[in-house]
Amino acid sequence: MIAFQTPTPADRAWALPLLQMEGLPLCDYSFPVLYCWKDAYRFQLARQGDRLLVRLRSSLGHAYLWPVGQGDPVPALEALTQDAHSQGQPLRLICLTLYHKNWLEDHYPGRFQFEEARDNFDYLYSVDRLADLPGKKLHAKRNHIHRFDDCCEGWHWTPFTQQDIPHCLAMNDLWYQEAKRREPVQGLSSLDDEHHALLLALDHHRELDLSGVVLRCHDQLMAFSLGAPLTDTVYDVHFERASGIIQGDYAAVNRSMAQFVRETYPGIRYLNREDDMGIPGLRKAKLSYYPDYLQVNFCAVETGAAP
Repeated sequence: MIAFQTPTPADRAWALPLLQMEGLPLCDYSFPVLYCWKDAYRFQLARQGDRLLVRLRSSLGHAYLWPVGQGDPVPALEALTQDAHSQGQPLRLICLTLYHKNWLEDHYPGRFQFEEARDNFDYLYSVDRLADLPGKKLHAKRNHIHRFDDCCEGWHWTPFTQQDIPHCLAMNDLWYQEAKRREPVQGLSSLDDEHHALLLALDHHRELDLSGVVLRCHDQLMAFSLGAPLTDTVYDVHFERASGIIQGDYAAVNRSMAQFVRETYPGIRYLNREDDMGIPGLRKAKLSYYPDYLQVNFCAVETGAAP
């Protein structure tokens, strides 16, 4: 049996190098995601040689990420298969890139049924494009920021620091209470999960090596954003909050985060703004920035393999 454990911040020391060995541009392969969302998705980690094994809860039962690392993946995949079968379930692999889908088809022909997971596609944008907002397509975003400029003359952004945490916590609490009032009952679970994940991120930002920006106008916090590098060329934006009081605050923090990343991480070329979870409004908002590409991913389920 695999000795799966719920992740702790200390696990980053051994798990991050394994995640970086494969450098997958999907947010599910980010250690801050595995830790901050551990309660929502029941993430559990284990190590087998130079492979990181990740188990989580899905609507159908246990599911697993691709066992990232180096060396032959077959022993790790067989260990995951045995773990799934011990629960009376088929092996379910999620968040697979096209490369891994093709690998499984080549090495295990006919064993898996595959399906595109559109709700889990990650949205990736050029850092320069989000930092500068050039061209006609992004004219509306520039207008939103102009309105924010008019209402908050002299606003500015600075890098996120420890001293910003109390203000970010207060803003997030107000945002959370307002969101609960306007969201339908069926949406409360995801709001609770996101609220809890952000609290963990702020509480452990140093151990998780999170960075970001805060926007202020006359010493009042207007918005903030947090993230971390995902690969050598991709930065993952994990959280974004704005007061929502003044039009254009979300557009302003989006652009400010891109400017911060460009200045701080010169090797980064793309911002991963994660998936839309199939929420129509969120999908519309992410598409309105015209992503440079959607990171396609697949799920794979064994066909008739479990007892």
